[in-house]
Amino acid sequence: MLLALYEIRNNRGVGHAGGDIDPNLMDATAVLYMSKWLMAELVRVFHELTVEQASALVENLVEREVPQVWAEGSRKRVLSLGLTWKQKMLLLLLSENGPVREADLVKWLEHPNVARFRRDVLRPAHKESLIDYEKDGFTVRLLPPGVVQAEVLVRPV
Repeated sequence: MLLALYEIRNNRGVGHAGGDIDPNLMDATAVLYMSKWLMAELVRVFHELTVEQASALVENLVEREVPQVWAEGSRKRVLSLGLTWKQKMLLLLLSENGPVREADLVKWLEHPNVARFRRDVLRPAHKESLIDYEKDGFTVRLLPPGVVQAEVLVRPV
């Protein structure tokens, strides 16, 4: 992987003969994800942290990119129009590593009523095993079936 990164870096604009499509976005995407993987692998192998700290660092390094979710500081918004509350929630959860506070989800979604959000979105999604809704701590975590549904929303049509 290091050789591939080195090759892209040294042959920028040279190795792309022909074609009408600018390769810069493709190159940048490849470099970004290869670099994330390499850094995560170095942390995984050589860390001098607790296992929990190293795992959290690796998860943050390889965090999913969700282009439909805009984030700045503690604010987030779903940019795609015409989605249901559940679909928007799944995209927001996909953009996070780990559990999210219910209050943050409601704020990000700008849902008008917390009780209705719980009744109409959280509890049904929990029953469908898309999320794990912790009623005592008011936290929500995306489960593997929810990841699958959210990733379908992320894929370009």
